[in-house]
Amino acid sequence: AEVREELLKRLEQEHFDMVVIGGGITGAGVLREASLRGIKAALIEKGDFASGTSSKSSKLVHGGLRYLEQYDFGLVFESTQERSRLMHLGSHVVRPLPFLMPVFKNSTHALWFINCGLWLYDLLGTFRNYRLHRRLGRAKLLACEPGLRPDGLTGGLLYYDAVTDDARLTLENILAGYRNGGLPLSR
Repeated sequence: AEVREELLKRLEQEHFDMVVIGGGITGAGVLREASLRGIKAALIEKGDFASGTSSKSSKLVHGGLRYLEQYDFGLVFESTQERSRLMHLGSHVVRPLPFLMPVFKNSTHALWFINCGLWLYDLLGTFRNYRLHRRLGRAKLLACEPGLRPDGLTGGLLYYDAVTDDARLTLENILAGYRNGGLPLSR
């Protein structure tokens, strides 16, 4: 309670270059970056930090694989770079998450086509993904995931994205902002 009273007093008495509204991951990141750059910033959240959109996310730190099919190579590149940065800087809250992608004879795209797409995905990630993707034959895929329907299964692929504890990541950004002179305030 004492700390909160001090923060409220600072908010009333001090002049701020920037006031950020919303204490989700975006607001927390803005507070952190502003305070690291010497900008006097305050962050105001009407509820608890990371309680809004941040708490309802999929927790996936994806590399933008879904944008590959839309030929948005710039967004895939940006997403994979950001994921690599997060995995490096926040390895205690961001961890790799493997995905198995089965491919059937009647799939929209053939196994070879998806494999080529994942090579492009690895390339756009400048080969800094947690691990490069792997093509799996039918038998190996069924051994990895015996619950798959074997009818028409031609094989599959294993690739990696990442998952995070998003509330913790948000709070770590807020604390970093506070340690560098930012003022975070929630209800």
